[in-house]
Amino acid sequence: MPTISVLLPVRDAGAWLAPSLASLRRQTFADFEVIAIDDGSTDGSGDALERAAARDRRLRVVHTTARGLPAALNTALGLARGRLIARHDADDLSHRRRFELQHAHLETHPRTTALGTRLRLFPAGAIGPGMRRWEAWHNALLDHDAMARDALIDSPLAHGTAVVSRAALERIGGWRERGWPEDVDLWLRLIGDGARLAKLPVTLYAWRRHRGSATHRDPRYTRDRYDALRVDALERGPLRGARSVTVVGVGASLARWQGLLSGRGWRTEPVAAGRPSPAAVRRMTTPVVLVFGAPPARERWRQALATAGVDERQVVYVA
Repeated sequence: MPTISVLLPVRDAGAWLAPSLASLRRQTFADFEVIAIDDGSTDGSGDALERAAARDRRLRVVHTTARGLPAALNTALGLARGRLIARHDADDLSHRRRFELQHAHLETHPRTTALGTRLRLFPAGAIGPGMRRWEAWHNALLDHDAMARDALIDSPLAHGTAVVSRAALERIGGWRERGWPEDVDLWLRLIGDGARLAKLPVTLYAWRRHRGSATHRDPRYTRDRYDALRVDALERGPLRGARSVTVVGVGASLARWQGLLSGRGWRTEPVAAGRPSPAAVRRMTTPVVLVFGAPPARERWRQALATAGVDERQVVYVA
C-alpha cells in the first residue's frame, strides 16, 4: 500500500494540468498514489488524465458528474489506500521535495495531524496587493497556536499544501458541503477534534492565480459565505452560551460585525477604536471579538489585551 494518497480534484483544468501532473511525477519521495477525480470536466481534462494514467500507474482516474469540490474530495478519500492524505490542485505545482520533507516531518512529529508548507503565488502579473498581504500572513503562521488563533481570518493553512492523517479525516467525516469555504470548515472541525496543525517554514507549493480558479468563480468563497461560516463557528465555539459580546473595530467592518452578531441574538457592545488604549481596554467585557483585517492591528490589540490580563481564550479574531 502507498504511504501517501494524493487527492486531485479536476474541473476544466486542461490549460494547466500537464505541468501540475509533472510536478507530482518529479517527487523525490515516490511511495504515493494520485487519485484524480474528473468532476464533470468539459474541456478534455478527463481524456488528458486517462493519457497520463496510461504512462504512470500511480495515477488512478475516476470520472463523475459535476458535483463540486467537497464531493470530489470525499470520493477520492473513499478510494485512498495511504495512511497519509495529501492535497494538490490541478492548476498548481508542488516542489519536487514536498512529499519527502512533509513525510519526514510527520514521521518525527507524531502529534502533528495536518502539515502544510509555505507557498508562493504566481504568475506575478496576476497577484494584487491584497493577495500579497495574504501570502505574507499565511507564510508567517507556522505553529498550531498561531493557526488556530487566526483560523477565522482566512484559511491559515493553504488547502493544496496539506498532508493530513487519514484517520483524523475519517474521524470527522471528511469534507462537508455547506456552501462555504470547505478548507476553513475542515481546519475548524479538525482543531475542534483535538488535531494539531503545523507548517514547514519552507516554500514547497506554487498556487496559480487565474480568473478561472474556484476562488474567483465559486460563490462559496464570497465574503457573505465566509461570514456565515465564521458566525456558525462562533456559535458552536467561543461565543457559545454568551449573551453579550464586546466588538472592537472601526468603520464598516465594525458595523458589519455588529449586524452579524446582533442578528443572531447576541447583545453587542461596540468599541470603535483603531488602536488600543487603556480606556478602551477598560471598557471591555469578555468575550471579545476583534475585527481587524491587518495583522499589525491585530498584534497591537493582542499585546494590549495580554498586558491587561485578558484571557486570550476569550478573544476571537475575525476579518
